[in-house]
Amino acid sequence: MSCNCAQCLQNARTLGLTDGAASKEAIHKAYRDAAKQWHPDRFEGDPGQLPEAEEHFKQVQIAYRALAEHIKHPAELAPETIFTKPGPAAPVSFGSVPGCYTAPNFPAHVERIIEDHLAADQTALAIVDLSRMGSPAGDFSQFILLAGHAALVRDAVGIVSILWYTDLGEIKMIDQRRHGNLGLWQRLLERISGTQQKYSLQIYRRSGALFYSITGQTDDSAKRVIYNFLLRKKYQAHP
Repeated sequence: MSCNCAQCLQNARTLGLTDGAASKEAIHKAYRDAAKQWHPDRFEGDPGQLPEAEEHFKQVQIAYRALAEHIKHPAELAPETIFTKPGPAAPVSFGSVPGCYTAPNFPAHVERIIEDHLAADQTALAIVDLSRMGSPAGDFSQFILLAGHAALVRDAVGIVSILWYTDLGEIKMIDQRRHGNLGLWQRLLERISGTQQKYSLQIYRRSGALFYSITGQTDDSAKRVIYNFLLRKKYQAHP
């Protein structure tokens, strides 16, 4: 890995490495060692240490995923300035759509989520709760976080994935009601959640690989805001 940016160095230290440009094998070994050291199962008999272990374990996972992304896409990495000198924030507004918040108006529980997933020198611009299916108030167990340098997604199984805007590829709003048809599952989600589910938002990497698809997790108007925001970020990264 040929990256020694501030973010990679910080992630390397989280895994117990002293070099942000460590090899893939060294990173994987450090991750296994750190995950084993801080796995919450090891602290079941010590409740006082369990919260600290859970936090360390979470940070180890985030650091490993970030370093792994830099290895997979070495030619498309954000330069160090993207973390230390973020440009002007693109305006974001979701109106009154439930579960959608923008800076600086983040509630306290949302601030805690952001602090868990972003370094102190990174800027959060907006977050959308994707755990609202069938519930009037989601718990942010799933979300998309739009930061100044990248988009982060936490999925249904708790895995956090990172997409640097320099690696942002095609962004599509797909009409699910082609020829007036909507799948049974989509119709059921729409009925349960009370949200408009005409479109699916599909976000791709520059390699063509699908990064994430937002279908029934939030209202179409929120998908449109995310779509427009990501388009601006894409053209800023690749003018």
